[in-house]
Amino acid sequence: MTTSDPLPGRPHVAGRPHVAGRSRPDPGEVVIRAAEPADMTSVAELRWRWSVDEEGDAPVTDIAGYVAATAAFATAHPRTHGCVVAERDGVVVGLAWLALTDRPPTPDDLSRVAGDIQSVYVVPELRGSGTGPRLVAALLDEARAAGCRYVRVHSSPRAVPVYARAGFAVDEEYRVVRL
Repeated sequence: MTTSDPLPGRPHVAGRPHVAGRSRPDPGEVVIRAAEPADMTSVAELRWRWSVDEEGDAPVTDIAGYVAATAAFATAHPRTHGCVVAERDGVVVGLAWLALTDRPPTPDDLSRVAGDIQSVYVVPELRGSGTGPRLVAALLDEARAAGCRYVRVHSSPRAVPVYARAGFAVDEEYRVVRL
């Protein structure tokens, strides 16, 4: 993952259409960058906030255990799982992961790679500011650089418009079985 804002010079893209009478949150100076090992505590705390505090998921450990597990995961999987963060005023306010999967070679492509966008989250107070689309764009840039032919995402209904604007479409070729 790159360490600087992967989208310099691009215009601001709003996270959702403007609605008359409702102003968009001011994101201030939000920088999108590759997560560093020191960011994993903030990444884990945001993921905890999302899953446990906002969604009501039942944790299998306490937050300290979750922070340790997240840091261990990032350390163990640097080649296959990259995290980007949105940072404002030195505080991580968003995160997104790109998982890369090597695929078996085919006669026409000996080095196949697929991407999967995972765990995209922006703090509620910055939703609609364009931060989420910038995180997704950064991951797509990384996927292109890694040679991915395609990138998949499993999205919450709330985020479907973000992915649609980024070029994602429903693909009828894939089937899923939940285990």
